[in-house]
Amino acid sequence: MKIARAAMEAVKAHGAEGYPHEICGLLVGYPDRGLITEIHKLRNIDEDRPHDRYTIDSYEDMRARKKIYSRGLDVVGYYHSHPDHPARPSPFDTDRSWATYVYLIVSVVRGSAVDANVFIAENDKGPFRSEPLEVV
Repeated sequence: MKIARAAMEAVKAHGAEGYPHEICGLLVGYPDRGLITEIHKLRNIDEDRPHDRYTIDSYEDMRARKKIYSRGLDVVGYYHSHPDHPARPSPFDTDRSWATYVYLIVSVVRGSAVDANVFIAENDKGPFRSEPLEVV
């Protein structure tokens, strides 16, 4: 999987902005080429556990997709942060995953993004497999 440098920096900045809560958004680009060209921030609407969970408003997601599709782009997958935890899928993440989407997780420690990893769900609800990530 390849990600444009500006998109990667935007994910890291979003993670730092949202700390100590999880942030989330869409990875946008060309799934058939394995290329993420930009991101689209979404709000984490989880009010009970925003420090270790994220929930995306389905209407906000659909509105964003409409804009993305109108520009000839597609949704490659989702990104979110793990405040003060490794950039690895949690059981919660795995249970909510959909096959073929890319999931980028960024670890944010004390307000700074320190690591990022990409995973693809082999089936709905996992398991995940790790994918190499190249910043281009």
